[in-house]
Amino acid sequence: MPARNTVAINMQVRVIAVGSTKWERFIRRWGVSFLIGEDVLFDTFGDARVFLRNIRKFNIDIDKIKHVVISHDDWDHVTGLWHLLNNRKDITVYICPRFNAQIKERIYSFGVKVIEVSDSTLIKDGVYSTGELYGESEGRQIYEQSLVIETMHGLSVICGCAHPGVANIVRDAKEGFQTKVYSLVGGFHLKDNTDEANRNIIKKLQELGVRRVAPMHCTGQRATYAMREVFGNDFIQAKVGSSIEI
Repeated sequence: MPARNTVAINMQVRVIAVGSTKWERFIRRWGVSFLIGEDVLFDTFGDARVFLRNIRKFNIDIDKIKHVVISHDDWDHVTGLWHLLNNRKDITVYICPRFNAQIKERIYSFGVKVIEVSDSTLIKDGVYSTGELYGESEGRQIYEQSLVIETMHGLSVICGCAHPGVANIVRDAKEGFQTKVYSLVGGFHLKDNTDEANRNIIKKLQELGVRRVAPMHCTGQRATYAMREVFGNDFIQAKVGSSIEI
């Protein structure tokens, strides 16, 4: 565990782009991208045109971005990165050590600073990578990192796709930081689960202390509806352009 910031912070998470429907997946307008505060970018969506257009549309100052964290190496989380790196050499990119070798080589080829995060790693004050966690999807091995942010209410966990299991990620953060996880944002990869499996996962999240959720991307409609029913007023309906206070 890296040295921790002793002062919890309030921070906004901006949804730059998100694709969640079967049609969006078919046309490759799929994925997610978040701006944490003003200078931490988490994932870069699957359609670079949409990603860049929304940055302009939402008046995001791209020159303020100093850190780019890529959750995992699937196309729908890295596509916008190449266009960003073409114009920015002064940023730091955080990746998992066991990313696809070609993806890693391409990132390094831009000459930017790259940090491979095996374990929990400080990104900036109050913002951390979980480090590399292992998951599987459709028979594939996937290595993924999530973000953990220290807030006034507890930890906030931001997931790209949660292939290692969303409850596992929350448990890992809670145990690693010895602090409750208050809010959970992002893709939870529940779209192919049965309703019973999703109910069990939601129950585990509650037992782990999660009180606020903002599901999107690969969470799936049925799991999202179930979360809305369980969390009630603490369910956050996030969409493109939304700002979530964590």
